[in-house]
Amino acid sequence: MHRRQLCFYFAIPALLSSACLAGDSAMDRATLRGLKGVKVVVDPPSPEIERQGVDREQLRVSIEQKLSEAGIKIDNGAFEFVGLSISSVAPGRRSTLSLKKGPVSLTVGLGVYQIVTLSRDQTTKTVAETWGDQRIMAAGPKGLEHELSGAVDDLVDQFVKAYRTVNPR
Repeated sequence: MHRRQLCFYFAIPALLSSACLAGDSAMDRATLRGLKGVKVVVDPPSPEIERQGVDREQLRVSIEQKLSEAGIKIDNGAFEFVGLSISSVAPGRRSTLSLKKGPVSLTVGLGVYQIVTLSRDQTTKTVAETWGDQRIMAAGPKGLEHELSGAVDDLVDQFVKAYRTVNPR
């Protein structure tokens, strides 16, 4: 693989993900203050990623378990939720994503979504990402599930750290 192609695998997702609204700043962490419980939502990964053994339900259960172990209540009736997304970019490919053709670049994002009210119009409410972090990784068919699981674990750990910063035990 040419060096230029490899740069695209990392540069494009970084540029696309820079538009992310929430981060892990002190202001973003402050939005977690008083959060009593969350549900966990995992966006469906692409069929190609699923064919490599990545299981959406298993990811959700794993996240819920880590949050519970950290003392964060799982509440499937809550409006607030922790959302996981996995997106891929395959530069120069016109067909669907194919891990068989070489590594692909994945962006794994974890965010907290809450109902927010517009300050200029208190009657307008929407759901917005108020805290978020992500990992960008290159993945091939071998070890994808393991690498992805490690990235998700890192993100959940980062969320727990952010949550505990404003919600000490």
